[in-house]
Amino acid sequence: MANKSDITSILSIENPQFSTYLIVASLLVLKMCFLTLLTIFQRQKNKVFISEEDTKVFPGTVGANPDVERVRRAFQNDLENIPAFLFISFAYLFVGVPNWVVHFIFYLFLIARTLHSFVYAVYVIPQPARAICFIVGFFIIGYLSGHVLVYGVYSGYLGK
Repeated sequence: MANKSDITSILSIENPQFSTYLIVASLLVLKMCFLTLLTIFQRQKNKVFISEEDTKVFPGTVGANPDVERVRRAFQNDLENIPAFLFISFAYLFVGVPNWVVHFIFYLFLIARTLHSFVYAVYVIPQPARAICFIVGFFIIGYLSGHVLVYGVYSGYLGK
C-alpha cells in the first residue's frame, strides 16, 4: 500500500507526470467548453433554438439543424470518452511508468480528441478521419485501463 509521502509526491506539481495530467485535463475541459460555445454559435447562425422561450428573445424557430446537431454529437462523444480518460489517467499516475510514457499517452489522447472534434464539428473531413481519431482515443483508454487493472491485481493480490 502506498504511504502518504508516496501519494504526496505523485500528486505534487513538481511531479512532471502530474503536471502533464493537469495540463491535459485542463485543455480537454476547455475544448469541451469550446464545443459548447460552438453549439451556441451554430444555433444563433442558423436561428434554431432548443426551446420556445429562446425564440421570444432571439428570432428563430425551435427544432433541429444539421450543423447544430453535428456539434452536439461531437460534444456527446466527448462526454462518452473524456470523463473515462480523466478517471483512468489519474489512476495511471500511480502505476509508476517512465515520464515519457505518461507524456506521450496523455498528449496523444489530447491530440486525438481535439482532432476528432475538429474534423467532426469545425471543418468536416470525410471518414475515416473521425474514426481514426476516435479509435486512437478509445485504444488509449483501453490500454490505460488494462495497465491499471494488471498493476492493481498484481500489487494488491499477487505481489504479497
